[in-house]
Amino acid sequence: MANINFILRNPYKKDASESVRENKKNGKRIDKLFNPEETPILMMFGYDRVHRFKCKTDLKVKPAEWDFKKQRKKSKLTGSYELNGRLDELQKDVTDFYNGLITAKPDITFNQVKEKISEFVKEHQNPDFEEGTGFFDVLSEYIERNKTKVAYRTIQKYNTLKKSLSEFSSAKKKYRNLTFSQVDLNFYDDYKNYLLIEVDNPKRKNEDGESEKGLLNDTVAKYIENLKNFMKWTLERGYHKNREFQRSDFSSSRKSKQDIVTLSFEELSKLYEHDFSNDKRLEQVRDLFCFAAFTGQRWGDIANFKKEDIENDTWKFTAEKTDKETSVPFIGYIAPAKHILEKYNYELPKISNQKFNEYIKEAAEVVGLNRHVSIERLQGRNKLIIENPLHQFITMHTARRTCVSLLLNVAKMPIPQVMEITQHTDFKTLRKYINKDTDTLKKNLKETKSVLDVKMKVVKKAG
Repeated sequence: MANINFILRNPYKKDASESVRENKKNGKRIDKLFNPEETPILMMFGYDRVHRFKCKTDLKVKPAEWDFKKQRKKSKLTGSYELNGRLDELQKDVTDFYNGLITAKPDITFNQVKEKISEFVKEHQNPDFEEGTGFFDVLSEYIERNKTKVAYRTIQKYNTLKKSLSEFSSAKKKYRNLTFSQVDLNFYDDYKNYLLIEVDNPKRKNEDGESEKGLLNDTVAKYIENLKNFMKWTLERGYHKNREFQRSDFSSSRKSKQDIVTLSFEELSKLYEHDFSNDKRLEQVRDLFCFAAFTGQRWGDIANFKKEDIENDTWKFTAEKTDKETSVPFIGYIAPAKHILEKYNYELPKISNQKFNEYIKEAAEVVGLNRHVSIERLQGRNKLIIENPLHQFITMHTARRTCVSLLLNVAKMPIPQVMEITQHTDFKTLRKYINKDTDTLKKNLKETKSVLDVKMKVVKKAG
C-alpha cells in the first residue's frame, strides 16, 4: 500500500539546519528559524523508506502557517480552506490513479510508477506551474477571446488591469511569478493597498504638477471587479481550482459617495451656441459632446453611428454594451442632435476617448463654464474634497449624465421613459446619474398646491 505525505521544500532559513537540530534536541521552539517567505509544497509518494520519491506541486505556504504534524495549512488561517482542499483533492486523485495503474498492470515496476505519477501530478497543476508566467499568458488569452464579445472600452479596461497586475508583480517580490493559487485574501489586501497608496494617479496633481500617489476607492473597485471576472472565467475553464476570490471579503463593492457632475440647461445651451468656427478641433469636440448630451447615449454607440441606422427621424441601433435594441427619436429636447448629424452629413467626427476628454475641457473653458464645483471622494478611509471649476470635471460621460439629469429634473419625463432612451436597466444605477437640483425642486414645488389653497369642508361624524 502506497503512502502520500506533503512536506515543505525550504521550511527553515538558510544555514539554520544546525540550530534547528539543536533546538529540537533540547525541546526549544524553532518557529523563529522558519523561512519567512512562502516555500513550495512537495508531495512524497512511496511504499517504504527505500521506494519513495518527491513530486513538485504548484502550491506554496509560509512555514510558520504550516501544521507539520497534520501536513496541512493551519486551520482558520486565511486561505487554509482552499489550500487544504486542493491538497486533499490531489492526494485522492493520485491514490485513485495509482490504484488504477496496479489494477491494469499488477507487475508494474517502481520506476514506472514513479514516472507515471510524476507525469500525472505535473499535468494536473495550473498552467503557470512550470514557468510562473502562465497567469499572464491566460490573461492575454482572456483579452483576445473577448475582443469579439465585449465593447472596445471594456477591452481597454482589461488591458489596464493586465498592465497594473504586471507592475504590481514586478514591484512585489512575493508575487514576482504570479500564480492563480496566490490570488487569495492576502493578495487582495496587498494589491488593494498598492492601488490605494503606491500607484500614480494622473487625474490628481500636486502643486508642482506631478501626479499624486493612490487611486480612489471607486477606481480600485473597478480593478478588483475586473480581476474577479477574469478569475471566474478561468475557473470555469479549468485553469485553476482557486475559489478564494468568491469570498465575501474579496469585495469589489463601491461604498464611496458618488457626487455626479452635470451641466445645467443654461450651461448646455451656452456650450451648444458658442461660435467655434475659428477652431475646427474644438468645434467638433463640442458637437460630439452635445450630440451625446441630447441623445444620452454611450461613447461606444456614438462612435459606431451609421447613417443607415436612421429610420423616420429615429436613431435605431443595437447598444454595444447591453446588446439591446435602442430607439432615440429626434423630437423635442433630442431634436438638436439631428441638426448636428446634418451638419456633418451623418458622418460624425472621429476622435479617441482620451483626446476627447482633453479637448472638451479646453472647449468648456473657452465658453466660460467656470462654475465652482466641489465633489467628495474616498481614498481608503480618507475623505477627499476635490474643488475645481466646472470645465475641469467635464468628460464624455458628463454628457450622458447631463441628459439624464435634464430629462428627469427639467423635462420631468417619467423614469421608465428615460430608462427606455438611455437603456439603464436598474433605477438604482440611474439614480447616481441624477444631479441634485435644489433650485429646480423649489420651482417645481411652487407649481403644486397647498391644502390651505383649497377650500375644504370639515365633515363631522354623525352623533
